[in-house]
Amino acid sequence: MREFIERAQAVVGDDGRLPLGGMADWEVFPFEREGLRVRPLDQYVVPEPDRRKAPEDCKTCTALGRDDLVLHRGSRLGVIRPGGCNLVFVANVVSLSHEMLDDLDDEGHVELGRLIGRTYAAMKALEGVGNVHVNKWENGTGHLSVTLLARPEGVLQLRGSNLAAWADMLPPTPADELGARAVLVREALANAG
Repeated sequence: MREFIERAQAVVGDDGRLPLGGMADWEVFPFEREGLRVRPLDQYVVPEPDRRKAPEDCKTCTALGRDDLVLHRGSRLGVIRPGGCNLVFVANVVSLSHEMLDDLDDEGHVELGRLIGRTYAAMKALEGVGNVHVNKWENGTGHLSVTLLARPEGVLQLRGSNLAAWADMLPPTPADELGARAVLVREALANAG
């Protein structure tokens, strides 16, 4: 919507940058306020470019082909995990074919809700998990992708919407720990409802 970008551009400073919002004052914001700069706004682009990848170049299709990364397969949707991550655990509820959220019918929505809820419960039950955050970020591959991020218990600074930013800066979680947790999540999803 052009009005959205025009409203944003109306409040930029002389340097073309938006001011820092209130999030920079949150105790869970991962950056110190001093020295933090907001990027200049990019140009308005309509129509937006198609970001979907061909199946042979698609990371989601590749993950769906690896048994060690697949946690569950349903009729239209599945649950996969990345090969590595920097949190206690991360899982993605994804479409098995190149479908986006817009493409799902009512049955697909029911399956999506069920898989998100069951994956959330399985991850929340893992030892050392304080909370599980759920986000929809369709990653440009052409697949629906709902990401579930497990926040480590007791690490309150990682609460909230900046968990993904923190995760990018944290050291990798050992593969054997992620593999053991994947077994537990896979079993919980197999035994659910």
